Amino acid sequence: MEAMMAPERTMDIVLDSLRELIDYELAVVLGYSGDDRLIVRTMKGPLASPRLAGYSISLAERTDLAALLATGKPRLFLTDDDYIDTYADILDLPAGHSCLAAPLVIDGTAIGLLTLDHRSCGVFSEQILRFIGVISRLIAVALAQSEASRALHDRNSRLTAERNRLLKHDAEAFRDLAGSSQAWLSALDSIKLVAATESPVLLLGETGTGKEEAAKAIHRLSPRSAGPFVALNCSAMPASLAESELFGHEKGSFTDARSLRRGRFELADSGTLFLDEIGDLPLEIQPKLLRALQEGTLERVGGETPVRVDVRIIVATHEDLGTAVDAGRFREDLFYRVAIFPLRMPPLRERHGDAILLAELFASRLRARPGWGSLSFSEDALRLLETTPWPGNVRELRNAVERAAILARGGIISAAELRAGDWAKGRPAPCIKDAACLEGCAELGAGTLQDAERRHITAALERSGGRIYGTGGAAQALGLKPSTLQSRMKKLGVSRTGGAR
Repeated sequence: MEAMMAPERTMDIVLDSLRELIDYELAVVLGYSGDDRLIVRTMKGPLASPRLAGYSISLAERTDLAALLATGKPRLFLTDDDYIDTYADILDLPAGHSCLAAPLVIDGTAIGLLTLDHRSCGVFSEQILRFIGVISRLIAVALAQSEASRALHDRNSRLTAERNRLLKHDAEAFRDLAGSSQAWLSALDSIKLVAATESPVLLLGETGTGKEEAAKAIHRLSPRSAGPFVALNCSAMPASLAESELFGHEKGSFTDARSLRRGRFELADSGTLFLDEIGDLPLEIQPKLLRALQEGTLERVGGETPVRVDVRIIVATHEDLGTAVDAGRFREDLFYRVAIFPLRMPPLRERHGDAILLAELFASRLRARPGWGSLSFSEDALRLLETTPWPGNVRELRNAVERAAILARGGIISAAELRAGDWAKGRPAPCIKDAACLEGCAELGAGTLQDAERRHITAALERSGGRIYGTGGAAQALGLKPSTLQSRMKKLGVSRTGGAR
């Protein structure tokens, strides 16, 4: 701000000194406002009024002033001149008062105007007019510096405001994607890069790496941010309902279709559709998804009328879709359609330094809740946070911090409390309930690791009667998400009946 004020101070000094030589009652310096108008920049004298501050004059209306500026020469207005008082609508000056105006010229171009007024007539002479022609050059230089400083200040203010807006926007967009490691920042850069486009995005990464949060960030940073963000987990729905979930159904299209229902595609119209675990989408549904993506139209189950949709697609998977294509579980043409921009979300073990940052973030969120106290971490807990590989990634870390906070009773979290649940080995502590389970575990030592995993899952399915979901289901017994268990079963060739396919 000082840089802007210095030239204006120069103008003030010149005008004050000028009054020692010329008896004026009002001296005004006007500059261009950029829209063919003159605006008051500074004023001096007994008649200077706050009402003149920021006062502007349209040169389209005041053609006499426009003509004067075009000449570049000062002019003394006489009593019999056909002249409209410059400030007639603000100041009540007597008819025939003394008035003088001088264009402020730099390199042959008028950049402003100096006006002098006195209520008495005959105060300004031709000699004063010639003197003003000289002094106006000094004022013009000061005005040019002031306008340049003002323009620079305004530009910097706009840039600062825009920077703050973008930082706030980015902070809002990335609120669930905290981290400062190089691997993580590289992923965030890719998110910002692709967000500005309409291209499909394939998010790759292990379970718990933040793929859905990344999809939300892409949506928030995209031109579609004002539209809806609709998510669907493809592994969490039976094949019989997948088509209806995605594309909706007409009333009466099947037994329970009591009314028309819009699918996720229609709900995401003008926004973003996120399909998590796309590799688990039933093969028979994939051609219809491909058509919707290619043509922007769909048909509801039981319907014949095409419905137009405008949707950006983001998909995610924790498995290798190329392998799924080779195995015939995923269509190759759909793969190339959704894999235009693959974006890998790095696991926590590759994000050096982020585990402590995230743990502190999770603890701060807990502290904000009633009854959690002033949570903090001991030195040994911090070391453990940083050295643990975190096979369950951010989700595992968040759960471990909350569990440890409960054990710490709102105080200092120690390494021992973080180890509770045997999370450091990547799975909950084993819960062996019966002899059959003990026998099954004893058999795990034989064969390959996949053989052992297959037998372990088979044993859990046999004990649950083939049930995967809910209390007493195989997923709960194994400490896995049902979708993760289904994915492992598919990979290992294990059926619900417990046998290998």
